[in-house]
Amino acid sequence: MPINPYASLLKKLTQNKIKFVVIGVSGINYYADDPGTLFSTRDLDILVQPTGKNVYATLRLLEKNRCELESNGEPVVEVDQWLTSKILEQRAVITARKGSSLRVDIVTDAGRIPYEKWRKGCRYFLVQGVKIPVGGLPELILAKKNSNREKDRQFLALYRIQLKEMLEKAKRSGH
Repeated sequence: MPINPYASLLKKLTQNKIKFVVIGVSGINYYADDPGTLFSTRDLDILVQPTGKNVYATLRLLEKNRCELESNGEPVVEVDQWLTSKILEQRAVITARKGSSLRVDIVTDAGRIPYEKWRKGCRYFLVQGVKIPVGGLPELILAKKNSNREKDRQFLALYRIQLKEMLEKAKRSGH
C-alpha cells in the first residue's frame, strides 16, 4: 500500500481501542497492487461499531485532534452522550475535517451490511506498524452496489474489470 495520508488518525483510533473498519474506495485501495491501480477518492470512510460508547469515543478523539465535525453541512460541536444517541438514532454521517488535507466520514451503517459482518470479513493491513481493519473486498463492492447512488453505479461500471481482477486475486490469496 502506498503512503497513507490518514495513517496517523488510523493509528490513534487503533491505539484508543475504537472499534472500526475502513470502508469505501479508501478500503478498496488497500487491495491495490501498486500506486498505478489506486482509485481516486477525496476522503476516508470509517464504519464505527454502532454503540454509544464507541461512537462517543470516536468523535471525542476527533475533537481532541482538532478536527471540525459536521453533519449535513451543519457544525457538530460539544459532543456528548445525548448527541451521540441522536447520531445513532438518525444513522447520521459525521464528517471530520482538518484543514484541506484531511476529510473523514464516520458512519454507523454501511451498505445494508451489519457491522458484525463487516468486522468478521475484514482483513488487517499493516500501516506504520499498526494493524488496520479494512472491509473485505467482497463486502466493499457489495456495499457500493447496495448504496443505490449514481456515483457508485458509475464507479462499478467504469472499474468493473479491475475490480473483478482484484476480487480474483484476493480469493486466490485467501482474502
